[in-house]
Amino acid sequence: MSRTNRRACGKIDKLPADLKDTVDQMLVSGQTYREIVAYLSENGEKLSQAAVSRYASRFLANAQQLRIAQENFRMILTETERYPELDPAEAILRMASQKVFDAIAKLDEGQFDDVSADDLLRQATALARAVAYKRKTDIDVKSDKQIALEENQSLLYETIKKSNPRLYNELMEEITKLKKQAKEA
Repeated sequence: MSRTNRRACGKIDKLPADLKDTVDQMLVSGQTYREIVAYLSENGEKLSQAAVSRYASRFLANAQQLRIAQENFRMILTETERYPELDPAEAILRMASQKVFDAIAKLDEGQFDDVSADDLLRQATALARAVAYKRKTDIDVKSDKQIALEENQSLLYETIKKSNPRLYNELMEEITKLKKQAKEA
């Protein structure tokens, strides 16, 4: 297993949960490494400022990534609230596609040599499949909604036809007139 796939497990990671949580809060609040070392020492844990520094760099990088992810999600929610017809899954796919295109645009010509054609094709295919699956799901849902709407509409028309035939005839005449106007326009 490569080093990048392993989870870091330093001395602070092995502390009891309450101490580790306090260290995390101290880092977020901007306290110095010296203050954190002193706090840990008061609680029976002997650590160097270098150990705290190594942990802090990983912790703060993860916290920054989390903030970015939360901000991206907040932007997606804002856009879907502003444009209700925009599906959140579609927005996420668009954002992911944009990230892929940005990454490709940043690559130098020689860097494409480092990427195997199989990997590139596999990833492009996976993205295309995700988009196709999303579109198919949207069509299926729309079809189901259309079928349900037509069934409810038929039930409504039959009920009106039985209970008030005159209203039914007027309604059908109005619908026919509106369809004719729509075709002409």
